[in-house]
Amino acid sequence: MSLRIRIFIVWVMVCGLAIGQNDVQLRLKTLEVRGLPFFYNNDIEQTVSDWLKNENESTSIFYGRMQYYGDKIDRTAVKFGLPWFVKYIPAGSSGYEPRYRDENGASGMWPLSYTIGKKYNLRQTALFDERRDPEKSTEAACLYLRDLYVIYGDWLKVITAFRIGPVRLNQVIHEIGGDLDFAHIYEALEPEERLPIIQFYAAVTVLHHAQQYGIKPIEMERSDATNVESIQMVVPFAVLNDKIGVGLADLRNLNPEFRADAVPFLGEPCTFKLPKRYALVYNAKRDSISYWVNSKPLITQRIAKIDTIVVGDGDSAVNVVVSRTDQSVTDSSGVTPPLPKTILSNASETKIWVYYKIKSGDAVYTLSDIFDCTPEQLKSWNHLHSNQLKVGALLKFYVPAKRKAYYVKLNSLTIAQKRNIAGAD
Repeated sequence: MSLRIRIFIVWVMVCGLAIGQNDVQLRLKTLEVRGLPFFYNNDIEQTVSDWLKNENESTSIFYGRMQYYGDKIDRTAVKFGLPWFVKYIPAGSSGYEPRYRDENGASGMWPLSYTIGKKYNLRQTALFDERRDPEKSTEAACLYLRDLYVIYGDWLKVITAFRIGPVRLNQVIHEIGGDLDFAHIYEALEPEERLPIIQFYAAVTVLHHAQQYGIKPIEMERSDATNVESIQMVVPFAVLNDKIGVGLADLRNLNPEFRADAVPFLGEPCTFKLPKRYALVYNAKRDSISYWVNSKPLITQRIAKIDTIVVGDGDSAVNVVVSRTDQSVTDSSGVTPPLPKTILSNASETKIWVYYKIKSGDAVYTLSDIFDCTPEQLKSWNHLHSNQLKVGALLKFYVPAKRKAYYVKLNSLTIAQKRNIAGAD
């Protein structure tokens, strides 16, 4: 083998290694020509790695859901003049689960807050929530995204504001002196506020290139559903299961907007979905279902944070549990796999923010010692560009939650006591 050939082989191997190490960056750079704003950092790289592990087949599940809902999202996005990549926003937020609910109460596959749902005319009651309706929530979400783009004209800011809210994003921009460079905004965000962007870019990278990565979808069953009209009363899913034989999972999957295992009555009949073969049976038995439910007293018992609707009495009674926390206790099929991990979920313990009021004599190096961080972290958390501290101003520190009392107590220590702690460290 000649020297020239050996050199060429080594060059190919080196280039291949470099490409492998920067695969995520290169894929995102390639998508830039299709209009996706380029953004890349180590947080995204690590999260892509976690998506590719496909633990518990979560990535395959999300890929299957994207194929199921993607066409509808694409059509709505085109209708409102939005780019192709908006359909990946739900992937990084809820995994396309219509019954998703986060700790702040935002609900649906997008997910949307109660206020945003109201703003875009989504009906929300104790038993009924259109934020969980895939079609109606997608329309509302696309309208919201369009409005945010009018404000920011930058999809990086739009995707961030969509999840943390424009008020919070504007606050961050104000804190860094009106700087509109998203790289600087990203650094100023709280760690958990960076997740929408991290997960969005991880989802785009993995799901858009799923075939190349060898990710196979777990496909959702496409039901031959049809719309039927409800009777003029609350009808528990258990009644429909008993009287016409339709499965509870089918009822839940086809009607995610119902917050309990029941077809609600909202003062007028509502439309809900049934598989076609059961719709024929339902329409044939409507009168008997109505008679059966109407002949049994409907009793509502309120217990703590759960409402239990009891239809019937004695051994024939049917209970339906309505959780006012927005997820039916009986809705086991509403559980969605967790999103693939991010840099935050790798932390060994929960952390929180604590605040410290600067005293005369305080210095960056002393405070970083007693709060167990580096001077660079202190300045990054508080957007300081030098070591100068202003007496009376507040500093924030990201500390282990289990040691909150210790760090809060540092506010009351004298300069000498703080220096002794720093010296001991």
